[in-house]
Amino acid sequence: MSDNIEFYKPTLRRGDMQSVLQAMVDEKIGPGSRKQEFINLLCARLKKKGGMALRSYYDALLSALIIAGVGENSNVILSIISPKIYRTAIKYLNANAIYVDIDKDSGCISSDKILDKMKDNDIDVILLYEPYSQIPYNEDYKGLNIKVIEDISQSFGSSIDENIYGNYGDIVICAFEQEHIVSCGGGAAILYNDMEYKELLKKRYNQISKYQQLPDLNAALGIVQLKDVDKHLEKRNEIFNMFKKALFKTEHKLFGQKDINFYSNGWCFPVVLESNPDDIIKFAKKYNVTCMKMFTNSIGNDYNNQYALYPNASSAILRGIAFPIYPFLKPSEIDIIMKVISHLP
Repeated sequence: MSDNIEFYKPTLRRGDMQSVLQAMVDEKIGPGSRKQEFINLLCARLKKKGGMALRSYYDALLSALIIAGVGENSNVILSIISPKIYRTAIKYLNANAIYVDIDKDSGCISSDKILDKMKDNDIDVILLYEPYSQIPYNEDYKGLNIKVIEDISQSFGSSIDENIYGNYGDIVICAFEQEHIVSCGGGAAILYNDMEYKELLKKRYNQISKYQQLPDLNAALGIVQLKDVDKHLEKRNEIFNMFKKALFKTEHKLFGQKDINFYSNGWCFPVVLESNPDDIIKFAKKYNVTCMKMFTNSIGNDYNNQYALYPNASSAILRGIAFPIYPFLKPSEIDIIMKVISHLP
């Protein structure tokens, strides 16, 4: 029997570890110069003026909220499919989370849905979750005069026309866990473009412990990953389009953007089923393909009796599954996954 096709596999080669080994030889495995080099590379790529690298996604999320001015009784608007860690951070700051449905075409919050909530609420911050490679399209968040924290952890590398990941946020955060496009083996970054955040970020940096800063060991790995990321994105997108053609042979639907100009980063292949997800997962397992439900850790899972309030999100939460994509998939493995997708019951 062949090995299972795992859902996640970091894009690491033996040669990539040379930079990490050099960090160890230099005896600088804690926070240091490589951390700043990593941030500089991220800023250059996303055209941001500065940032900070931290040891965990939660630290970055919480710091971004604080820098955006979120505090007691602040109102933060976010989509119902956002990960539960968002709610944890908002609750820690004694702020209020206001949930809205997603846009059916992008899986993100639309400006119209925010405007509807603004009729009855003063919104202080938009916490923009970009799920499963998706980004908004033609959304005028800036016109709402509300600060936007954009989470590109799953959308790093995606674009549609002139709209690209990281373009929408006043503050941008990105995680670097093993499943993300760029992996440092953990950690996350906060980036900004408006210089008003420079001093706020510096103040926050001085408040946090050295144990919350990204170590050079992880940053060295991130630097290597960034150097190869365009090649990896190209391969991921190629596989994504192959899977999309296979899906056309079924009655099931692709989650998110359908626009011909959408360039997916291939974080995974997201599908909204017309059948039971558990049955599909069992079906895929017969062929050693690992797939998973998309929003098991979303806030929406705690609102099972209120799905009528979130019609666009409900189908994704109830029937969304994802298939694996990563550059190291073998041609034979890609063929197997395509066959599974094209024969989904």
